[in-house]
Amino acid sequence: MAKGFAVPVKSGAREHNALSIKELPAGPRLAARAAEKRLLTAAQHGDPEALRRLLEAAAGPAWRFSRGFCRDPHDAEDLVQDVLVTLLRTLARFRGDASLSTWTYTVARRACSRRRKRRQRFESNDSAAAAALERRADPAATPPQQLERAELAAALESAIASLPDVQKQVVVMRDVEGLSAAEAAAVLGIGERAVKSRLHRARVALRLQLAPYVVGGELPAANATCPDIARLLSQYLEGEIDASTCERMEQHVQRCPACGGICQSLRKVLGACRAYGTAPVPREVKRALRGALERVTKG
Repeated sequence: MAKGFAVPVKSGAREHNALSIKELPAGPRLAARAAEKRLLTAAQHGDPEALRRLLEAAAGPAWRFSRGFCRDPHDAEDLVQDVLVTLLRTLARFRGDASLSTWTYTVARRACSRRRKRRQRFESNDSAAAAALERRADPAATPPQQLERAELAAALESAIASLPDVQKQVVVMRDVEGLSAAEAAAVLGIGERAVKSRLHRARVALRLQLAPYVVGGELPAANATCPDIARLLSQYLEGEIDASTCERMEQHVQRCPACGGICQSLRKVLGACRAYGTAPVPREVKRALRGALERVTKG
């Protein structure tokens, strides 16, 4: 089996909370959904600890979704507050038919759309990159490793923000947060095929932008006769490649260093997306939580 093509992207260990149950096997996933519903019911009945846990589970993904649309962290903080306030105010009406993650992303998407209409363009600035560098620091890593990871995280944020909205939404939900294609489709109100089509385009675009950060030196150029290996790998990861096509692509990657490098760089980019989704939330999220509670209390 070719190392660069038919090897699934490793997501790494994740803490399973109310917003990551889709990654569990069927049995544990059902148990996690049951626990999520118990948490929701307790929060709806006024349990303050359950409400806190519910908001904390929603805050991180809402932040990362918002950061894709707002280059200024202050704008993203305001947007997270909007999302959390909406969740609080509609909590009594939420019946748990959809997952908490689907509900959260539906609210976040609508909030982003409203803000986009009020402010037609978002500008990248140095403070956003500085904030990304600061919150991605890993005390266990060496200073050069910290800088390298922080630079990749900042570049990833910038690359995601540069995507068209329809691609940005699916890549954040699918590759950063780990929602299934079906869950992303439910949030967006489109079919799974459309989600995957947008996702493939987004992944290819991110790989092109982030290749300098994930490979050492320049990759050799693919030949004109080479297949679109990055898109094929993305399709493979979404279960859209049959066995015979997969075998042909494996054989090609073994013979072609350029396509092998493309596969490897895409896998690293997807790994960076997942790492971005599991990184500790920054202090802005805590402020947004406090702000949301204050707004609801005063309102």
